[in-house]
Amino acid sequence: MANAFTLSIVAPDRSVVDTEVVSVIAPGAEGYFGILHGHLPLAAALRPGLLEYEDAQGQRHTVAVSGGFAEINGSKMTVLADAAERGSEIDQARAEHALENARKALRGERSGVTAEDAREELERAMNRLRAAKL
Repeated sequence: MANAFTLSIVAPDRSVVDTEVVSVIAPGAEGYFGILHGHLPLAAALRPGLLEYEDAQGQRHTVAVSGGFAEINGSKMTVLADAAERGSEIDQARAEHALENARKALRGERSGVTAEDAREELERAMNRLRAAKL
């Protein structure tokens, strides 16, 4: 396809996505940004959020990422994520359990967890649930 490019999403433990896409919306550190074929070279920090892409067949997909970096160069976008899961792979019960644990930590019910760590845990769990439901 003339306006397609390659998207590769890599987490520390595995390759999550490696496919041809026509568009990507990513959670940048300064806000969400979009990428289409022919985008100028770019390196961007990512924050926890949902990365959405449309494949060459017109299907939309969602990946929950927990931060990392994205590089766009030529006809390829590479995402090096701290953690990443396809929406279709997420165990909703496990994500809901993590969300409840994060809420308990924010209420001070779990000792040894800082408020900042609890907020990050809460954001990751909420993103995973959103990705699973899309």
